[in-house]
Amino acid sequence: MPYRDIRQFIARLDAAGELLEIDAEVDPNEELGAVCRKVLDEGGPALLFNNVKDYPYPVFTNMMGTKDRIALAMDVPLEQVGETFLGRSRSRPWPQARMTHSAPCKEVVIPEAELRLEDLVPPAVNNPDDGGAFLNYGLVVMKDPDSGRRNMGIYRLQLRPGNRTGIWSSPTSHAGTIRAKNDLRGQPTEVAVAIGGDPLLYLASQVQGLNLGDDEMELASALRGGEPVELVKCDTVDLEVPADAEIVLEGRILHGVREAEGPYGEYPGYYGPVGEQPVIQFHHATRRRSPVYVHTYIGVPPSDTHALGQMMGEAGLTAKLRNDVAPTVKEVYCALDMHTVVVALKKTYEEQAKHVIYALWATRTAKTVIVVDDDIDPRNQEEVYWAIANRSHAPRDVMMGDGFGTIGPAIDKYGDGIASKLGIDATAPLKGYPAMSRPRPEMAARVRERWGELTASKKTKLRRSG
Repeated sequence: MPYRDIRQFIARLDAAGELLEIDAEVDPNEELGAVCRKVLDEGGPALLFNNVKDYPYPVFTNMMGTKDRIALAMDVPLEQVGETFLGRSRSRPWPQARMTHSAPCKEVVIPEAELRLEDLVPPAVNNPDDGGAFLNYGLVVMKDPDSGRRNMGIYRLQLRPGNRTGIWSSPTSHAGTIRAKNDLRGQPTEVAVAIGGDPLLYLASQVQGLNLGDDEMELASALRGGEPVELVKCDTVDLEVPADAEIVLEGRILHGVREAEGPYGEYPGYYGPVGEQPVIQFHHATRRRSPVYVHTYIGVPPSDTHALGQMMGEAGLTAKLRNDVAPTVKEVYCALDMHTVVVALKKTYEEQAKHVIYALWATRTAKTVIVVDDDIDPRNQEEVYWAIANRSHAPRDVMMGDGFGTIGPAIDKYGDGIASKLGIDATAPLKGYPAMSRPRPEMAARVRERWGELTASKKTKLRRSG
């Protein structure tokens, strides 16, 4: 059964030995982030901070910092996560979310006159040179003004006085596109930020390769095995949010307003620079009576961001490539850096690998793309290096281009704001290449069948000396 809310997921993590509750007081200014960093580096569990200094509610972090917890979120064995995603998301149209009129997220209503954002969001500073506290793990909901279709993503929101936050979103992201459309109309962009809910909402919000108009809440319903996500109308904006969220903030991205935002320690492991970014003015909120606040630590890998980006990137890009470019894509590997993609492909025509590279270059995050044949394991670095060494000819198979990038110092290394794109076609030609020197498949199968017999003796045979 799907999880109804974040509380059910926390209980499941606890039962699986994947939760550590911390009752000692922890300062949200750097100390909480340092605890998260230590546990992430050790491959440790999710964390529930029950005593955050100057904040009245529990703070839940490292929610999906490992692949095992992502599998628990999907309620499938780890090795089935990718195929389960592809199977559940392949059938279109996705199930529509179900509307409800009463919702846990509205147990307490906070009108504009009573709203104090600092009462709802802890002043969490993850890293010492962050430009301030950030709300960084809310599900940000908007609507495309052309189609009316919902969009949901996760963006960083820097806390400001007066119930304001900044919002950083790439111009090529769906949020950036929606905001740009409204800017052209001279109007603000309505926004709702839902904190907490079914963890599959977080998964759906991070899938790469979706088109603007693909509703991530409907995708989450598909990932729930077809059981619709329950939504409720917001009170003051024309948006719908998960009914079982912990906290909901309602506001508008102000038209034409930009304020300094950053720096912020982002997923490449560097601080992003200070820049002029849009501003959200919040004017209404609702919450559960005793909410759980959901937060994430971001920095060098590993983290929630990297684990989610890797697994949902692989699933989403596999679906995109199979649907749009190459049905014979065997497997996609996204490195934890979130910009390197390796694709294993069974080529059906000679230039197909290069077409895969072009298709991935067009995505927001793919910076370096390597395409190998389907006899290469894209997760095995030595096999990939071998393919590059033996199946690529640099003048024809190494491709470079410029395009818009995302975050990280290499994006603007030379100060011109242009990101580089690299592609390597490490596939062999369909004809005229020598055969590989390896055992026949039937002989390899024979050895596998006899492996128990062949390794029955555990003695180490030493050659006599003298």
